[in-house]
Amino acid sequence: PVFYRYWIEPATGPPKPSDLLLRGPALPVEVGVPDALAAALTARSIPLPAPQPGSALIDTGASVTAVDMETLQRLNLPPVGAGSVVTPSGSVTQGVYVVRLTFPGTPIPPLDPMPVIGSQLRGFGHIVLLGRDLLQGALLIYDGAHGHWTLAF
Repeated sequence: PVFYRYWIEPATGPPKPSDLLLRGPALPVEVGVPDALAAALTARSIPLPAPQPGSALIDTGASVTAVDMETLQRLNLPPVGAGSVVTPSGSVTQGVYVVRLTFPGTPIPPLDPMPVIGSQLRGFGHIVLLGRDLLQGALLIYDGAHGHWTLAF
């Protein structure tokens, strides 16, 4: 599957390359409970939390994919472990969670189960940072000169 994206000028319609600088390589995402957990909850007649919609930013500086903690809490997902993450402020230990990631309106297949690190992301305007753990199986083309990007799996 190949997903190609560029930002357009809302008033006139042509591509607006400068918006790639402002918005980055972002795409729609929904974070939900993984299928195995959904089956277990359904078998026990426990209602499933609704998938959480938002924006995912491709982050080649992140070694692992991260999901916003508030999103994980809304899904009532417990941590399955802990992982050490190096940030500009130093090394921190954060919870590891298992989620289902889907990308509405794109041909990108769901990622399930997908281990992620819980992180504070809402202040950045995204609920997911897609890290190199995801990108290792993909081709990413970032064409800043023309203001578009492509992600292929």
